[in-house]
Amino acid sequence: MSDPAQYTRPLSRRAFCRDARFALAAAAGLTIPGLRPSRSRAAAAENVVRVLGVSTGAVADWSQFERETGLKMEWTPASDDVGLFLHEMVANDAGEHYDIVTCLSGTYAPLVEQDLLLPIDLKRLRNWMGIPQYLQTGLPATPEGGGTVWGVPYHMNADSFIYAPKALGLPPAPAEVSWKLLYDDPKTAGRVAIDNEVYALGCAAIYLKHHGLVQIGDIGNMSPSECASVADFLIERKRAGQFRTLYKSYDEQLQLVLNGEVVAESGWEPVARDARRHGRDADYAFTVEGYDKWAQNLMVPAQVKDRRGTDKVYATMDWLLGGAYAAEKAAIDGYMTPRGSLGLAYAKEHGWARDRIARITEVISSAEVKFAKPSYWDPGYLPNLEAYDREMARFRNA
Repeated sequence: MSDPAQYTRPLSRRAFCRDARFALAAAAGLTIPGLRPSRSRAAAAENVVRVLGVSTGAVADWSQFERETGLKMEWTPASDDVGLFLHEMVANDAGEHYDIVTCLSGTYAPLVEQDLLLPIDLKRLRNWMGIPQYLQTGLPATPEGGGTVWGVPYHMNADSFIYAPKALGLPPAPAEVSWKLLYDDPKTAGRVAIDNEVYALGCAAIYLKHHGLVQIGDIGNMSPSECASVADFLIERKRAGQFRTLYKSYDEQLQLVLNGEVVAESGWEPVARDARRHGRDADYAFTVEGYDKWAQNLMVPAQVKDRRGTDKVYATMDWLLGGAYAAEKAAIDGYMTPRGSLGLAYAKEHGWARDRIARITEVISSAEVKFAKPSYWDPGYLPNLEAYDREMARFRNA
């Protein structure tokens, strides 16, 4: 996730199951009473591109984009809650109001079924060409064998956990450490925090699958029995006193580290950076087993074709895959883009400060290591959400 300063409420990428009714209703094409906005937007000028996008995707200043493309950007901040996004697309006809929409990879699945998206022609994206092989074969948006592309990733990360290397007597990053720290280590017992939502199952499954403790196929689409097995493990560790608490927001994650209440915590990379700014002992783990990989995707509503707006859409997407965008995302937010090397070249060509160039180089290097690990990609839209939700509730209540 991005720098928390740009948010005015707790981050919710990990918490969309709280709004599962939105996701289920949206996928079924239903409208939830009281949520349809009473808005009437005039048609945008030909040189204006309207984006409904998560806050992590925006840049602080769009002037560079406007100079290079000749377009004006209207970026409407949106929740990164998957259920709310699907509701906006289906029940509130977002395609009538926006030229591009963004959400996690995989969320296109229920939208494609209802003909709400246009397929994306990668040949029209100059900056897409040459993405690293480890992304070409892994991203949910780029099906192997030349299948239809419905979403293009434009920033991403591989999530793991925060830990206190000095307090635990462990090597700092980038030396690899195990997810065992969170789940089954006497040194961390009673001083661990994990996610309050269904993504806690996925993180635990990374550890369990790698070590053969539970037989799991696809972590991003576990069967009901697989979900139950992971929940059984978490319940056993909870009763053994391994976990201090479950967190619900970015602020809670950070505060637990700042207060010294935890020495290991599943969570988001900016937590470790912010904790270090406060002088705390905190690193973001390079792991033995793997990562929860996620990507925010660009998608094109089907109505764009009727508005004859595909040219400006492709120009916008290509810019978001280019050097100026990649440089800012890496230097400021610590996020990788599909063409991180373009960001490094851009920063050097434009005389960026040495420390910012070093930060971009660091992001690229760590991404090459983390994304090459097997593990799993966050599917965005969980086909088997009910099983994940049911088993997570059982763990919470144990």
